Formats: sequence, structure tokens, C-alpha cells
Amino acid sequence: MKKVNNNFPHEGFKINSLGHLTLDGYDLVDLAKKYGTPIYVISEKRLKENYQRLINTFKECYPEKVVVAYAVKANYTLALVKVLISEGAWTETFSGVELHIALLAGASPKNIILTGCNRLEKDFEEALKLGVGLIVIDSISELQKLEKVAGQLGVETKILIRVNPALTIPTHPMIATGVRGTKFGLDMKSSETLKAFEKALTMDWVKIVGVHTHIGSQILKVEPFIETAKRIISFVKVLNEKFGFKPELLDFGGGFGIPYKPGEKSLNLQLLAKKMSRVVVEGFKKLGLNLPILLFEPGRSLVGDAEILLSKVGNIKDSSYGKFVYLDASTNHLAPVLITNQYYEIVLANKANKKPREKVVFVGPLCFTGDVLAVDRVVPKVDMEDIVAILNVGAYCKSAYIMHNAYPKPATIMLTQHEAKIVQRKETFEDIVCRDIIT
Repeated sequence: MKKVNNNFPHEGFKINSLGHLTLDGYDLVDLAKKYGTPIYVISEKRLKENYQRLINTFKECYPEKVVVAYAVKANYTLALVKVLISEGAWTETFSGVELHIALLAGASPKNIILTGCNRLEKDFEEALKLGVGLIVIDSISELQKLEKVAGQLGVETKILIRVNPALTIPTHPMIATGVRGTKFGLDMKSSETLKAFEKALTMDWVKIVGVHTHIGSQILKVEPFIETAKRIISFVKVLNEKFGFKPELLDFGGGFGIPYKPGEKSLNLQLLAKKMSRVVVEGFKKLGLNLPILLFEPGRSLVGDAEILLSKVGNIKDSSYGKFVYLDASTNHLAPVLITNQYYEIVLANKANKKPREKVVFVGPLCFTGDVLAVDRVVPKVDMEDIVAILNVGAYCKSAYIMHNAYPKPATIMLTQHEAKIVQRKETFEDIVCRDIIT
């Protein structure tokens, strides 16, 4: 089997003697023929590698405990979540449904972090009754609701308060959360933020154990994370001086990006872990405080390059504007194309050893003009029935699925060491209309 060129995300991809693209030894053309298209394909091996690389890199650099909690919002396929939990990951959930997904996948309630920005009393009641280990508070009104509910239930609950460092974040504006004026967190420089910590420290049922922040998604530079760490340390200094607060835990959220385009540089995880650890260790040493547990909530960096989407060419149209290649996949499956103009690499899986020969536009079958997956891609000559592999679709594709033209959600296959197995069946017509009531 031939080795892969540098245009593929990782070493799991290779090209076999037939010129077909393979993943973890499985011929992707054969999988498409056997299971039909479109279909998602998850690499169990890559999921495990991504988690172990991240947790071990930080453990090697930081002398205290490090926790990685998978952000379920990125991809809530149960089998995928279960693999990460089995590797040792905690889970970060942003909604009640995500919370139940984590539990169903085998998460221990004490290893679940509940984040959010608009929780009601019923949401906190559910979380406390389930035994959720850590709740992140986004506002003073949420803090008051949680204290009330915890008192009614007689349950002490551990919390973090989310703060916004108001940085300039090098990512798409739609997914930059740690900038001035966003809806998330409390402005670190605001008197309201200090008031929130002061209130929390005097409450009977809420026990504040640390500080939370999350600056955004798909960040490929080290500097924003380091600057965030510096600002958090400065903020801890203020909290310690004013209230004697000694955080047991610092949660830096997620945001670690992955390369999508050929030649795009990866985030230097080793450098990030080394520099961030140094900032925290030196900062807490100067404050005379014990080192906190470091917690991260990655999503994309764990699952993004662990899943692909297989599709088939249905029709081809030559026009004065270019060559349109129609796929049975669409922007339903790739919502980030519409939301953040996300780039996805597209490969002809049955012609992976062929040289590029023509420039095409890949489009889907949906009834709107914007259903365009990729423009002016140079690929081998495309024929009808060709099998296409769309790479790096593991994050925020299935979880943001669109139902335009009532196309059903595809099935999902997981590639394991022993077999390729369906872990999510294809949606049926009955699934689509099951909530409707005709009178």
C-alpha cells in the first residue's frame, strides 16, 4: 500500500494498489458501494490518537493535574462520545440534551461540566438531581437561580464563573467568543464580574472553585491562548487580594484549531502547552498559591479530522461559467460552509492516484443557489458515479445539520481495528414526519 501525500490530514490515509483512497486500511470506495452514499465514516483510531496526544502533551508540561473534557456540541454521535470517554475524557455539555447524551455514552456525572448562557431553574434542578460535577455560570442571574435551586434540593454544587478576556481572536467572527461585546461570560474588567465572585463566595449552597474562559474556535496561533492565560492570572491576583479567593481549578475552554487546507500549519500544541504551563506555574508561585487543576474543553481538535463524508457524483454540467459536479452530499451535511465559509478538502476516492486535470465546482442537490460545497477545485477528470471523500468533517457538521428539502440524515460507520460497523442508521421518512400531527 502506498503512503499518502501531504494533502491528507493524517497517516491513517493511504492509497492502495487500485488507486483508491483508504482510511485505517479500509477501502473507501468499497465502503461507499457497500453502504451507499452519502455516508459519514469515523476513524476510532484517530479519535484515540487525538485525545492521547492532547492530554499527554499538557501532562508532560504541567506538574499538576490536567483534565480534558470533550465538548459534546462538536459531534454528539454516541459511539464517538463513548470512545473518548473510554480513553479517559470528561465531557462538557451546553444543554440538557447534550448532558443526557454524555450520560448515555457512559460519562460519570461527576466528570460532566455543564456550561451554557441561558439556564433556567428547571435546567439547574435537572443537573443537580443527576449529580453533575461542575457547573459554569455565565451571569449573576444564573448564579442566583442556581443558589435557589441548590438550597431547595439541599445539594452543595461546585461552580466556575465564566469571564471574557476581551481579546482580538484570529478566527471567524461567528466563532470568536472571547472578544469584546459577545454574549458569553462576564467582562473581566467590569465591576459586575467582581460582584459575581463576591456573591458566589458568600453563598450557602454554591461553592466557587475556579475561573472559566473560552475565547473561540478554530484558532491556529499560540499567542491568543498565552495572552488569555496571562490575563486570567492577573484576574486571579485581583480576586485573591480583594476576597482571599484561591482557585482550585482554571478552565481555559477549547478553541484548538486544525488545518483544513493543504499546506495550512497546525497549531503548535507542544509550544502552547509549554508556554501556558509556564504562565500558570510562575503566576501562582508569585501569588503564593497552590497550583490549580488545568481543564480544557476541546471539540474540533479531538474529532475534526477523525471523520469524513463519502459522496457520489450524480450529474455533471459544463457551462460557460465552469464545470458543475453534482454530489448527493450538500451543505445540509456541511453547514459550516454556510456559517463560517469553512473550507473542506475534496478528494476523488476512486482516483486518488490520478493527477489533477480540470477545475470544477462541487455543488449539492438542494433547491437554493448557495448549495455550493467547493469552488474552482483542481482535481482528476471527474466522471459520473465517481466516489468523493470530503475530509475533516468531524466537527460541527452533523451537530449543525440542516434539513433543507427534507433530505434525511445519512448513516455513520465507525472503523475499528476489527470491523467497519454502522453506529448510526440512516434517517427514514418516518423519522422526518414522526412529530407531525394531522387533524
